[in-house]
Amino acid sequence: MKRKEFVRELVATVEAFAHTFDDDPPAYTYVPLTTDDQRVLVMKSRLYNELRATDLFGSWLATTPEFEVKAMMATSAHEEMTHAELLAERIRGLGHEPFDYRPLPAQTAMFNALAGLTDTCQRLAGFSLAGETVATHLTLMSLAAPSVPDWIKQPYRRITEDEERHGSAPQALLERYATTDESQDRARRAVAMRLVLFKEYLASLDRFAGGLSPW
Repeated sequence: MKRKEFVRELVATVEAFAHTFDDDPPAYTYVPLTTDDQRVLVMKSRLYNELRATDLFGSWLATTPEFEVKAMMATSAHEEMTHAELLAERIRGLGHEPFDYRPLPAQTAMFNALAGLTDTCQRLAGFSLAGETVATHLTLMSLAAPSVPDWIKQPYRRITEDEERHGSAPQALLERYATTDESQDRARRAVAMRLVLFKEYLASLDRFAGGLSPW
């Protein structure tokens, strides 16, 4: 498949997945939550995601030969840590400990699976394209919702600006490097894996925030 068509296919798949939550926002968006304890719990979960994203980008630098991909990952690692600092500061300001969160099993499985990706196109597609596209879509739902308090929206305005500024970078890089049927197939599989695991993480966070799971 031609590279532009291939990337358009991936983007369409990811965007379609993101829109499946439009009529029933998950706890991840903060929209259905009714108490500050629930909101802080979800923010801790999302803080954990920022920290794991930092770890992943940093760990991939040594095994990424493409210069511009390496540069993007280095920049992204710094940005993810900045986002983590924003959320940790907000959690502390509410009188809570930011780092006592125990990740959900599905959340751990998602990041462990991502850590196992060894190919540049897999990493770009499964992590940078799929993950950030869905996360940004869900965060924009938070920012648009009247039910979400402003103390939550404040750090996410900055986070969303950062993500939207370089949101097209994975697409451009995939167009450049996903040049064979094999590399495109690996990227598709990475996206499929990420979306399946993301969905289970969101569902388990719903149960946890709603008090339906003891984890």
